[in-house]
Amino acid sequence: MALETITIIWLVILAVVAILLISLTKGWIVIYNKFQYWINRANRKFADIDVVMQQRVDMISALAQIVKKYDIHEYKTLKEVIEARSRWSKETDINKKVKDVEAIENNFFKLQAVFEKYPQLKAEALHKSFMGKGNLSRVESRLRGARMEYNRAAEQYNRRVKTFPRNIVATIHKYNLIPYVNLPNQEKYNPKGIFED
Repeated sequence: MALETITIIWLVILAVVAILLISLTKGWIVIYNKFQYWINRANRKFADIDVVMQQRVDMISALAQIVKKYDIHEYKTLKEVIEARSRWSKETDINKKVKDVEAIENNFFKLQAVFEKYPQLKAEALHKSFMGKGNLSRVESRLRGARMEYNRAAEQYNRRVKTFPRNIVATIHKYNLIPYVNLPNQEKYNPKGIFED
């Protein structure tokens, strides 16, 4: 009788352990799949920023050509614009790409400040076409919206990376925090409000 009791106890223990293992495995899979969902969502939202940034980069290139055409010696700004554009277009790592987006933002505002400094540039037809009909404000609005959507997705993902017990799954599967895309200090480069409609 004692052997049967010990056998039953062991079977119960094994059943409990099996149930716990199944529950833990199921929970692990759910958490892992949620990480996949949120990192993919953040990547999709960042891709939206990429689309708008490509339009912005095209504008920056054209504006830089206008400045170059007028032989204005703002070489450092032009060089930074070209370097940031080059890094951004080649980069695949989201952490580095976020830094490149911020550099392009800063350079865009610097380049616009050049137009403020040299009024004859504002008369250029290409500059007028960018500034006119709300082209610039539409791009800026789309970029702002895309940035906000990405940051929301990044926040959701980052919150999951940091909370227990998800942080255990995140650490084991190497899910790291992703950066936010911050708007640079626009006032620094836009002292006279040249971007307002």
